[in-house]
Amino acid sequence: MRYCYQCGRMTAGEPLFCNFCGRSYDVKLCPRHHPNPRSAEVCSQCGSRELSTPQPRVSVWWKVAGVVLRFIVGLLLGYVAIAVLVAALEQPQVQNGLIGLGILFAVLWWIWAKLPDWLRKFIHRSIKGNERSHGR
Repeated sequence: MRYCYQCGRMTAGEPLFCNFCGRSYDVKLCPRHHPNPRSAEVCSQCGSRELSTPQPRVSVWWKVAGVVLRFIVGLLLGYVAIAVLVAALEQPQVQNGLIGLGILFAVLWWIWAKLPDWLRKFIHRSIKGNERSHGR
């Protein structure tokens, strides 16, 4: 997912352009989609002078603040998850359920490892295809 700093909207996937305002993300792109630096006037690969307009620059401090905020939220969620798990493990029913889930996951992993490569690739492509069609 990408966030456009020009129009303030999110675009799903890894797009080259914002779907709403048409700006490119952090690079200038020629009509053949060759990436070029923001300062480029001509495409370095094909020589085209028709380059996209990149989204506005974002301050390094905002990027650092975003990384720090994600880290703090991740630590907080991790702490809450561990606290809930420790509280749940004090009950025998929860312990038995976790052991059962562990055995189930181990069996499923073993079955997955025994499948032929072509079948695993087919299943993986089928799941990926379903995700793409639901995202539209």
